[in-house]
Amino acid sequence: MSKNKKTEEKNRKKNGKKTEEKRQEKKDWKAFLYNCPYLIVVGVTSCAVMICSDEIGIKAVAREAQTTIAQVTGMNISTQEVPLEEASDLSAKEGVELETLTEDSPEESDDAGICKEKNGDIQTENEPNNVGKTEEIQEKSEEKVKGITKFETYEPQETDSRYYSDAGKVALTTEYPYSTENDSYFNDAAFLGDSRTLGISDYAGLDAADFYCDSGMTIFKLLEPDGVTYQKTGDKEDLSQVLQQKKYGKIYIMLGMNELGYGDTQMYFEKYREVVEQIRAWQPEAIIYIMANLHVSQEKNNDGTEFNNININDKNAASARLANGTDIFYLDANPLFTDEEGFLNAELTFDGVHLYAQHYDVWRQFLLEHAVVPD
Repeated sequence: MSKNKKTEEKNRKKNGKKTEEKRQEKKDWKAFLYNCPYLIVVGVTSCAVMICSDEIGIKAVAREAQTTIAQVTGMNISTQEVPLEEASDLSAKEGVELETLTEDSPEESDDAGICKEKNGDIQTENEPNNVGKTEEIQEKSEEKVKGITKFETYEPQETDSRYYSDAGKVALTTEYPYSTENDSYFNDAAFLGDSRTLGISDYAGLDAADFYCDSGMTIFKLLEPDGVTYQKTGDKEDLSQVLQQKKYGKIYIMLGMNELGYGDTQMYFEKYREVVEQIRAWQPEAIIYIMANLHVSQEKNNDGTEFNNININDKNAASARLANGTDIFYLDANPLFTDEEGFLNAELTFDGVHLYAQHYDVWRQFLLEHAVVPD
């Protein structure tokens, strides 16, 4: 046999042996897998444990690494979710912005329910600020209810009087949630006025109240040293002294009839305001009631003079402007006594100006039903 042929034969045998060895290895591996299936299960389980386990898996390794880093850097990191009520204390101690995300919500979701704390205020995004609302409700509940004085308008008439002009409006009783009280409400009340107030003193049965009134009394004379008659004694009293010495819870004022032909409405208003401001300074806790002047009857009404209902409306509208709806109120009893045309009902008056004695009880009831009780 030639040398080349020997070499080829040798290589063929060598390659054939390798091929046979590989074939046998594959055979053996298949047999191994076929005979030991539980090893596959063990391998898959081990991989799953390494990936998912919180105790011995990758998460545990990551947590240990995080804890180690925290200890080195001094940061207080917790993997537990912080309750909302503890969030404020935590952030206050750490001085950091706090965010708590629900596990099943993406960070950028509008419904994620993210709780943030900034500048010490905890607020839930996309939800009302309950803390702010609670404070707002408390503030509103603490605020006093404020009354509103409205005016009913009409087409004014032209006048050439130097005493008044047609205001073109009628002042209405201040709108307010009044309470209805009994006669004891007037135990600390003072009534200041003219002959109409004198009629209330004589016939309304408000014996507990103090009445300082005279026929012919005006807003310009009320606080003058000459004084006003104190109806319980019949003596003249200097109201400027009385109101500084005695404390009242309610003060009723009704003046304006004797001012119809004195000065003008603007002068009347300015003096009325001065008097109310002075009484307020002396009686800071009193409720002040400005009472409307009653209209006169049609027979008594005289458009050619200053003695008429247009002038009375002008004075009433001016004084009503002083009502603030908190501690000064305007009361108009005219609807109880006037007819459809706005004149004092002729059947209720003996002189077109003053009521018969039996009708003051209606006025008394009106006052009882329009009581303001301070907080």
